[in-house]
Amino acid sequence: MKYKINLFPTEEDVLRIRRRLQDYNSSYFEIDDEHKFIISVIDDCNELIGGIACTIVGQWLEIAFLWVKEDQRKKGIGKKLLFEAEEIGKKNKCTKAFLTTMNFQAKPFYLKYGYKIVYVQRGYPLINEKYFMEKSLV
Repeated sequence: MKYKINLFPTEEDVLRIRRRLQDYNSSYFEIDDEHKFIISVIDDCNELIGGIACTIVGQWLEIAFLWVKEDQRKKGIGKKLLFEAEEIGKKNKCTKAFLTTMNFQAKPFYLKYGYKIVYVQRGYPLINEKYFMEKSLV
Protein backbone atom coordinates (compact mmCIF):
# COMPACT_ATOMS: atom_id res chain seq x y z
CA MET A 1 0.00 0.00 0.00
CA LYS A 2 1.20 3.52 -0.76
CA TYR A 3 -0.19 7.01 -0.32
CA LYS A 4 -0.37 9.20 -3.40
CA ILE A 5 -0.73 12.95 -2.98
CA ASN A 6 -2.31 14.82 -5.88
CA LEU A 7 -2.23 18.58 -5.33
CA PHE A 8 -3.93 19.27 -8.67
CA PRO A 9 -6.74 16.68 -8.99
CA THR A 10 -9.01 16.66 -12.03
CA GLU A 11 -12.78 16.65 -11.68
CA GLU A 12 -12.67 12.93 -12.50
CA ASP A 13 -10.17 12.31 -9.68
CA VAL A 14 -12.51 13.97 -7.20
CA LEU A 15 -15.60 12.23 -8.60
CA ARG A 16 -13.95 8.82 -8.31
CA ILE A 17 -13.60 9.27 -4.54
CA ARG A 18 -17.03 10.88 -4.23
CA ARG A 19 -18.69 7.96 -6.04
CA ARG A 20 -17.10 5.49 -3.63
CA LEU A 21 -18.42 7.47 -0.67
CA GLN A 22 -21.87 7.69 -2.27
CA ASP A 23 -21.87 3.92 -2.82
CA TYR A 24 -21.07 3.39 0.85
CA ASN A 25 -23.63 5.96 2.04
CA SER A 26 -26.38 4.52 -0.14
CA SER A 27 -26.39 1.32 1.92
CA TYR A 28 -27.41 3.41 4.95
CA PHE A 29 -29.74 5.94 3.35
CA GLU A 30 -33.43 5.17 3.31
CA ILE A 31 -33.72 6.55 -0.23
CA ASP A 32 -32.41 5.23 -3.52
CA ASP A 33 -31.80 8.35 -5.55
CA GLU A 34 -31.51 12.10 -5.69
CA HIS A 35 -33.40 14.19 -8.16
CA LYS A 36 -31.59 17.28 -9.48
CA PHE A 37 -33.27 20.15 -11.28
CA ILE A 38 -32.57 23.69 -12.39
CA ILE A 39 -34.78 26.61 -13.32
CA SER A 40 -33.30 29.21 -15.65
CA VAL A 41 -34.42 32.69 -16.65
CA ILE A 42 -33.43 33.68 -20.18
CA ASP A 43 -33.90 37.13 -21.72
CA ASP A 44 -35.05 37.94 -25.27
CA CYS A 45 -31.45 37.66 -26.54
CA ASN A 46 -31.20 34.12 -25.10
CA GLU A 47 -28.83 35.33 -22.36
CA LEU A 48 -28.97 33.73 -18.92
CA ILE A 49 -30.09 36.32 -16.37
CA GLY A 50 -30.88 34.04 -13.45
CA GLY A 51 -31.09 30.49 -12.26
CA ILE A 52 -31.42 28.10 -9.36
CA ALA A 53 -29.96 24.60 -9.00
CA CYS A 54 -31.50 22.15 -6.55
CA THR A 55 -31.48 18.54 -5.44
CA ILE A 56 -34.32 16.64 -3.84
CA VAL A 57 -33.00 14.18 -1.27
CA GLY A 58 -35.77 12.30 0.49
CA GLN A 59 -38.00 14.96 2.05
CA TRP A 60 -35.39 17.70 1.68
CA LEU A 61 -35.10 20.34 -1.02
CA GLU A 62 -31.42 21.26 -1.11
CA ILE A 63 -30.76 24.56 -2.86
CA ALA A 64 -27.22 24.41 -4.22
CA PHE A 65 -27.20 27.95 -5.55
CA LEU A 66 -29.39 30.78 -6.78
CA TRP A 67 -27.98 33.52 -8.99
CA VAL A 68 -29.46 36.60 -10.65
CA LYS A 69 -27.48 38.89 -12.95
CA GLU A 70 -26.57 42.04 -11.04
CA ASP A 71 -28.51 44.51 -13.22
CA GLN A 72 -31.62 42.32 -12.95
CA ARG A 73 -31.75 42.14 -9.15
CA LYS A 74 -34.59 43.70 -7.13
CA LYS A 75 -37.08 42.83 -9.88
CA GLY A 76 -38.57 39.71 -8.28
CA ILE A 77 -36.58 37.20 -10.31
CA GLY A 78 -34.85 35.65 -7.30
CA LYS A 79 -38.13 35.43 -5.38
CA LYS A 80 -39.83 33.74 -8.33
CA LEU A 81 -36.97 31.25 -8.74
CA LEU A 82 -36.97 30.44 -5.02
CA PHE A 83 -40.75 30.02 -4.80
CA GLU A 84 -40.86 27.91 -7.97
CA ALA A 85 -38.13 25.61 -6.60
CA GLU A 86 -40.00 25.29 -3.30
CA GLU A 87 -43.19 24.37 -5.17
CA ILE A 88 -41.34 21.64 -7.05
CA GLY A 89 -40.02 20.44 -3.70
CA LYS A 90 -43.52 20.35 -2.21
CA LYS A 91 -44.87 18.45 -5.22
CA ASN A 92 -42.12 15.90 -4.57
CA LYS A 93 -43.09 15.56 -0.88
CA CYS A 94 -40.30 17.72 0.53
CA THR A 95 -41.06 19.00 4.02
CA LYS A 96 -37.94 21.15 4.47
CA ALA A 97 -35.56 23.23 2.38
CA PHE A 98 -31.85 23.73 3.08
CA LEU A 99 -29.23 26.12 1.70
CA THR A 100 -26.02 27.92 2.51
CA THR A 101 -25.19 31.55 1.87
CA MET A 102 -22.36 33.90 2.78
CA ASN A 103 -22.48 37.17 4.72
CA PHE A 104 -21.85 39.11 1.48
CA GLN A 105 -24.51 37.21 -0.45
CA ALA A 106 -28.22 36.84 0.21
CA LYS A 107 -28.80 36.20 3.92
CA PRO A 108 -31.39 39.03 4.24
CA PHE A 109 -33.18 37.75 1.12
CA TYR A 110 -33.56 34.23 2.53
CA LEU A 111 -34.56 35.50 6.00
CA LYS A 112 -37.27 37.59 4.32
CA TYR A 113 -38.75 34.44 2.77
CA GLY A 114 -38.84 32.34 5.92
CA TYR A 115 -35.42 30.70 6.10
CA LYS A 116 -33.89 30.40 9.57
CA ILE A 117 -30.19 30.25 10.40
CA VAL A 118 -29.34 26.90 11.99
CA TYR A 119 -25.55 27.27 12.06
CA VAL A 120 -22.95 29.96 11.37
CA GLN A 121 -19.45 29.02 10.23
CA ARG A 122 -17.38 32.01 11.34
CA GLY A 123 -14.00 32.91 9.87
CA TYR A 124 -14.77 31.15 6.58
CA PRO A 125 -12.62 30.93 4.61
CA LEU A 126 -10.68 33.59 6.54
CA ILE A 127 -12.81 36.56 7.60
CA ASN A 128 -16.34 35.91 6.30
CA GLU A 129 -19.29 33.94 7.61
CA LYS A 130 -21.19 31.07 5.99
CA TYR A 131 -24.81 30.58 7.03
CA PHE A 132 -26.58 27.21 6.99
CA MET A 133 -30.31 27.86 6.66
CA GLU A 134 -33.51 25.82 6.71
CA LYS A 135 -37.16 26.44 6.01
CA SER A 136 -40.23 24.33 6.66
CA LEU A 137 -42.23 23.67 3.50
CA VAL A 138 -45.35 22.41 5.28
